[in-house]
Amino acid sequence: MIVSIHVPKCAGTSFKRVLTEICGARIWYNYGTIFSRDQARAELVPPGTNFIHGHFLADAFDDLFPGRRLVTWVRHPVERLVSNYHHFLRSPDMRDDCCRALHERQLSLRQFADLEWMRNEACRYLANKPVEDFEFIGITEKFGASIQHFCRAFGFRNVLRVPRENPNPDRVGELYPLSPDDRAYILERNAADLDWYNRASQRLADAGTGDSPRVA
Repeated sequence: MIVSIHVPKCAGTSFKRVLTEICGARIWYNYGTIFSRDQARAELVPPGTNFIHGHFLADAFDDLFPGRRLVTWVRHPVERLVSNYHHFLRSPDMRDDCCRALHERQLSLRQFADLEWMRNEACRYLANKPVEDFEFIGITEKFGASIQHFCRAFGFRNVLRVPRENPNPDRVGELYPLSPDDRAYILERNAADLDWYNRASQRLADAGTGDSPRVA
């Protein structure tokens, strides 16, 4: 069983499209059924599933599938948080507590960054597991190279053209334009995420991913 945790705004939607192409019917997209370990029950997992992908905590399936292989994607915490902020402004989901707070209280970016759930959100989704617990970690900023490494590591056919889904249509360039003070403010609140991201990035670099496939 492969278990893939989709940390919000870390290329999980693009990865889902790749998985649909290479895995087919064997994959279960778990968005809203099981989020945490106490909710996991075997009867909720569709028969024949051998790959689970979605928004849930990394330890959600530890008891059901103790031999599972963990997969995830991470992104620089500043870019991840700012992307989340603009996504909620652009596409509100009032079922989400942070999105509701953003709109009801008309939060600024800094105020949004102060919300408890937004601080070190990646580490929270990853259940504070170490980098070493994950068999594959994709880096959003190196999406194509990460996909190539994933296919090689798990024996899937290589994907030559990698689409990117759900980008911010208003962003210009690879990085969001922030003042040095705003960037430092967000980083101060996401030190654990930054450390995890740096460790994962180094591991991908050490893997020697080679040339990246073309990104659409």
